[in-house]
Amino acid sequence: MTRVLSALNFLLTFSLPGFPLPAQAQQQPQKIIIAGAQSLTPLAEKFSAQFHKEHPGTEIEIRRGNSNYAVNAARNGEIDIGLVTRKLSPAETAELHAEPLGHDAIIFLSYPWNTVAELTLEQLRRIYLGKITNWREVGGEDKGIVPLTRERSSALHGTFIDTLFGKDFHGQESAFVLRANKDKVLRTIKRIRGSLGYGIVRVEEAQAEGVKVLGIDSKLPTAMNIRAELYPFTRPQLLISKGKAAAVIQEWMSGFAKFANRGTESEE
Repeated sequence: MTRVLSALNFLLTFSLPGFPLPAQAQQQPQKIIIAGAQSLTPLAEKFSAQFHKEHPGTEIEIRRGNSNYAVNAARNGEIDIGLVTRKLSPAETAELHAEPLGHDAIIFLSYPWNTVAELTLEQLRRIYLGKITNWREVGGEDKGIVPLTRERSSALHGTFIDTLFGKDFHGQESAFVLRANKDKVLRTIKRIRGSLGYGIVRVEEAQAEGVKVLGIDSKLPTAMNIRAELYPFTRPQLLISKGKAAAVIQEWMSGFAKFANRGTESEE
């Protein structure tokens, strides 16, 4: 009888309003929503699988998109973490917390038989303005240049335009718009003789596909040149969030930064 009364008293005590619940009872399943640049989401998915094993009560949703979507969604409170591969504007910087990850780069690619090894920024500008139209004009074979660009809505295109022409450029480059993922970009450039395009591709990936990687202003997009920001089309990689993030979100961001940097070091 004494045991029954003790058990009943325990249950009543913990059900009283205002009485703190045990730590285990207070823990609620948590969800982290992440979105952003397609060049970073595969790495985020890989790390999240590892993170979930250590935090089984935390659900992680990763949405593929681009940097512009991530910035807008973070500002509107639609996501917890944004994966961004461009510089933030002053207004965005004032509103968002940004954690630097490292750098990647826009790499310029051409067809396998191209004898041109590099272009200057000025030559690149003139090609994309339609003022240089044949590879012969830059030391290559007598073959028309087929310039390829990306859709205007992409952060990749924005970085390309800002770096090549400056932020005040409001014209239209003379190029065919290619809406495609990385693999299709490589296949398209490889197939079209005379092609010139760009993308976020590792040098090793392009070379394995048989696509020519071009230097810009005497700089190749090597890991060392990108890390030191010597290659002209280098861009930052950022983790962004709005306001003070919850502890589990901060832990994910901190862990992912270390995970991403280890991956970069292993490629060099």
